[in-house]
Amino acid sequence: MRNHDADDGRITTPPTELEPLLKGAFPAFVKLLGHMRLFYMADEIWDGDAMLIFNADKASLAAIALGEGFFEAQIAGEHFHIADDALPQAVLDRLKDTIPLERHRKKEQLTMNLTDASKFPCGYRCDMCLLHKSKNESDYTASTEFAYLNWLCYHNCVPGIDIEKPKKDEPNEWCCQGCASSPWKNECRYFICPTQKGFKSCLECGEYHTCDVQRDGHYAAQCNLGMTADEVTKLVIPYCMKERFDIYRNAL
Repeated sequence: MRNHDADDGRITTPPTELEPLLKGAFPAFVKLLGHMRLFYMADEIWDGDAMLIFNADKASLAAIALGEGFFEAQIAGEHFHIADDALPQAVLDRLKDTIPLERHRKKEQLTMNLTDASKFPCGYRCDMCLLHKSKNESDYTASTEFAYLNWLCYHNCVPGIDIEKPKKDEPNEWCCQGCASSPWKNECRYFICPTQKGFKSCLECGEYHTCDVQRDGHYAAQCNLGMTADEVTKLVIPYCMKERFDIYRNAL
């Protein structure tokens, strides 16, 4: 299993490394991991082998133990054994019923402004991104933080992309000007494609899970195991456009 260490000694591991162990139960594990990251704010305590605990305020919200072809979830004293690709709805209901409200992710982080077609039409939340110009107006502190967290969260996770750890003596001094500051309507595929089809956004089209336009989209369970709640908020949630679309469609 390919593990690597954060600067503070934490073990981090790409979730795909667990597929040979979990086998048919891997899709259910990925769904549970993504659900926890999207809807709840918790630090992930990962031993680099077979135990993942979601902690908040020094208390365990949920614990997952991995086995050969299965995993077991412990949530508020209730035990679940999952040995196939289906994640029981009872698991999600138990999380919702027992995790304290202050640990539920804020709704404004998971939604979009659908009344303004110029804001987040692709599902990305650029305003939450550490590279956005709004966070780097006085200095590049946020940009430098992004460089490290990007490596920490996605190293060995994204196929075909080698994310290297930044050197401490080479701070990142780049920021994104945002779509509104560029002729994005003439160059951005997230705008061009739905517009040509007669839609205001990828959400109206509805093919965002299978189309080539959204091929670069991250998903909540993609980044390394062992992240803190703050790291997930900063380096995962802003880019979960497909899940953000799904949340809105499921609420209709």
